Amino acid sequence: MLADFNAGRCDVRSASSRLEICRSQLYALRHRWLTDPSAFSPLPSGGDHAAPWPPQAAGFAREFLPHCRPLNFALLADELARRFDFHRSRAAVAAWCRVHLPELAAPKPKPGPKPRRRWQAGSIGELWQHDSSPHDWWPAPSKPILLLTLDDHSRKIVAGCFVPSETTWAHFACARAAITAHGAPRAYYTDGLSLFGAVPHTGPDDVRSQFQRALLGLGIAHRVAPDPQAKGKIERRFGTFQNRLVSLLSAAAIADFEPANALLAEQIAWHNAHHRCRTTGLCPDTAWQSALDEKRSKLQPVPPSALCDLHFAIHLQRRCSNDHSIELLGRRWPVAPTRLKSLTIILHPERQFWVIPHPPSPPAFAWPTVLAHYSL
Repeated sequence: MLADFNAGRCDVRSASSRLEICRSQLYALRHRWLTDPSAFSPLPSGGDHAAPWPPQAAGFAREFLPHCRPLNFALLADELARRFDFHRSRAAVAAWCRVHLPELAAPKPKPGPKPRRRWQAGSIGELWQHDSSPHDWWPAPSKPILLLTLDDHSRKIVAGCFVPSETTWAHFACARAAITAHGAPRAYYTDGLSLFGAVPHTGPDDVRSQFQRALLGLGIAHRVAPDPQAKGKIERRFGTFQNRLVSLLSAAAIADFEPANALLAEQIAWHNAHHRCRTTGLCPDTAWQSALDEKRSKLQPVPPSALCDLHFAIHLQRRCSNDHSIELLGRRWPVAPTRLKSLTIILHPERQFWVIPHPPSPPAFAWPTVLAHYSL
């Protein structure tokens, strides 16, 4: 049959039908035959050539799949590899589930739209995308909020946390964690939420939010995305985590912030180490290290802790009374004698605050004289 097909006496459809194999297998079989016709010996075809799943992997799949909503075979494949070092492709996991757990596995979905290719920064630290996602991550009176910061070049998630409400202080804590761990980027990229600033600032006199003021003080630019599609990299990460974390949190019976953040840290580390980007073909950690090796890094040194205390804080203006005290949080606080009538408070909510005579000024944006410091 292979000789007839190779000589053109039999077409592809007829040869495939008579051998009961698909077109690609027919060409692969002919290639083996042409490579060494004298030593060619056909092997048995068909059947399941893969070894049975280990009992632990099969048991985990049966326990986890009811919690996996929406159904996510890629997540199940990753968890099998992470927990049991048992590696199967997403397609192989889907096929196994449809055979062994047909009541839980949905039919094969129709293919979605092709991914949209976007530009990327040329170096790590050149641009960090930052955003938030309110979602029903676990049952709660109000939706928990996931904050993420992602390096645009490598796709590495440099910071992430769950918070109960979206506040400037929560975003400051996330940004400070990212900068402390990796260094300061050249620019942050956010949406036009008023908390961030609806348009980029052009200088000290054009700051439109506490977030912009903090970035300006640390020498970091702020760019505003014109629409959600413009920051598609981080939007896709939110979609990925919504499809994964809800199932994992439900399976682990987690419904509080501390254990949820511990699970999130594990998933971010796994994602950075193993998730291969379709555009670059690299995992985020690999792309990050490659950029460092090739000296393609725009990261700036980590700012001193005292400077982070100054800028990653809520700045408030208060009037100084004649007895040299200011009002805050329903009580009065003494300050050092001063002739100034308007003072600036550097507030870390529920932690501490400082009183200074005026806001930090360019070009240094350093600490001025401290008139008072209190712990809360």
